[in-house]
Amino acid sequence: MKVSANKKSVLGLIVISAIVLISGYVVDRSVADLNEDQKLVQHTYLVINILSGIIISTVIIVFMILDKEAKRKTKQEQKLQAEHTDAKEKQQLEYTDAKEVSEKLKGVAKDEFSAMITHELNTPLVPILGYCKMLKTSMLGKIDQEQLEAIEVIEKNAKRLETLIADIMDVRKLDLDQLKFKIDDISLDEFFSNLDSDYRKVLENIKCQFTTKPYDKNLVIKTDKSRLRQVFDNLISNAIKFVPENKGKLETGCTKENNNLVFYVKDNGIGIPQEKQKELFQKFYQIDTSERRSIGGTGLGLAISKGIVEKLGGIISVESDGKTGTTFYMKFPL
Repeated sequence: MKVSANKKSVLGLIVISAIVLISGYVVDRSVADLNEDQKLVQHTYLVINILSGIIISTVIIVFMILDKEAKRKTKQEQKLQAEHTDAKEKQQLEYTDAKEVSEKLKGVAKDEFSAMITHELNTPLVPILGYCKMLKTSMLGKIDQEQLEAIEVIEKNAKRLETLIADIMDVRKLDLDQLKFKIDDISLDEFFSNLDSDYRKVLENIKCQFTTKPYDKNLVIKTDKSRLRQVFDNLISNAIKFVPENKGKLETGCTKENNNLVFYVKDNGIGIPQEKQKELFQKFYQIDTSERRSIGGTGLGLAISKGIVEKLGGIISVESDGKTGTTFYMKFPL
């Protein structure tokens, strides 16, 4: 059976009192044959001893009570602290779970929204472009020059919207890891010859020099030809926007560095400031975000290019001093 500290203290006092009474009885018997002065001295010693015992016992009991109270308070504080910690951890866990659920819902909503918006935007473009082609070829009757120019403006903007929709779809597929790749053997000579034939004459019309410098015309590599061309098209179209009018220069090619093949697109444009280069490959990033910016674009081309290059096992980077042109590099292991 357990006995509390207070009961132990009372029992201690009873024991001490009993000892004092017994001591007094023994002293009374032992001083029976002594004279009055000797009896007085012996009784004085007895009283002093009794008082000392009582004082010591009282002090011990007080300390015992204080110690118990201190332990009780410490235990209570520990309990409160443990309850506070548990509540905090539970709250943190609930917040984390809620945040994860929220992020998942946001991701699902974003994916569903992008799929819906691209579908809804793309649907009306098909007849718009179809009718533009029919009107330009006089299938619906003859049109004059002013009407032809208006139709060409409609067709141009419809194609821009079509490109934007395609970019949004590619970004979504890259995020979901659903962008398809077809790896084949491709000839660098053929690849750069196609680039040259597609861009040289077009750029000559705006007085922009275009050159290609393949590392080795006989070199054959394994990659996705259409996706690699998509990256080059993005980089070249970006470069065209920033080269000086009537004296622009664009150079594409590849070099070998150790066991890596490095493709590049180089221009003599206005360059990209150092502080802007870190965020250059983020989605929807624009170097000039002002409402009066003269150069258009969705800000998706470089993000898509980065995603494609990395999926093909490469690394894309940019080099510019912010004043005299820009060079984009794509490094692939051989």
